[in-house]
Amino acid sequence: MTKESIRILDAEALELFANKGREGGPDIAQAGQANAVKVRRIMQITRDLAGRPFHALRILDLGCGEGVYAIEAGLRGAEVLALDARTQRMNQGAACAARHGLATVRFSQEDVRRVTREDFGSFDVVYLLGLLYHLDAPAVFSVLENVYGLCKGLLLIDTLISLTGDIQVEWQREVYQGRRCREHDDEDTDEVRRSRVLKSIDNTYSFRFTKESLLRALHDIGFTSVYDCLVPFEPGKAEDRITLVAVKNTPVLLSTYPWVNHKSEAEIEQVLRADRYREPSIKGGKEEL
Repeated sequence: MTKESIRILDAEALELFANKGREGGPDIAQAGQANAVKVRRIMQITRDLAGRPFHALRILDLGCGEGVYAIEAGLRGAEVLALDARTQRMNQGAACAARHGLATVRFSQEDVRRVTREDFGSFDVVYLLGLLYHLDAPAVFSVLENVYGLCKGLLLIDTLISLTGDIQVEWQREVYQGRRCREHDDEDTDEVRRSRVLKSIDNTYSFRFTKESLLRALHDIGFTSVYDCLVPFEPGKAEDRITLVAVKNTPVLLSTYPWVNHKSEAEIEQVLRADRYREPSIKGGKEEL
């Protein structure tokens, strides 16, 4: 077990991170110093599940903002590419990384909707934190597909979800439930939209999945397993916010139950439903199922 150590950051860096998210006002539960519990959770997941130490990881941080996750991972030796469509906060993060000699952390202005493996390569871990719920359908699905291509191992998602399935959207002949949320007023200019750093970059509405639909979407796109992180704890985490870990690996095939292999989840459910109501047969005076 590797012993933990910390780097001493300058006062300007600590002030930057202490003010993270405070633009949203007092209703943002995990802004400022309270964001510490979220950063702790993401770093612990990365350390526990990535399969390699930080210095051996290539990490992609999408929608990085001021780059607190990128910088924390970079301080641990990871190679990090931090991307954001806005530069207001990102420039502060880049300056912080430069002041502390983090040559392995790079910042670049990019729209997540146009980030693909063909242009940026692949990454051991992808962070999609506080961004997914700002995307509208169908862009949210194409982003998840692109992220699947970018990811070699783990995708970490922290996102708001809808607790009700008010609307349905269709993607690749599958139906997903959620809620449409307003990001900007119809008449807002591009300049006004870009100035709101805690909102979408331009789309007027966003689509928030229900939890069940988000899990299905990740599975349908190709992730082999998805986990809901409960520990490390996040005091103050909203009821409609979750942290998921999606794993990209090879689907297992069973010898003990070969009927399940190569079937979709809908086909498996259909077989199980039919089996549940199948009439038992009687052989040799004993009931057989």
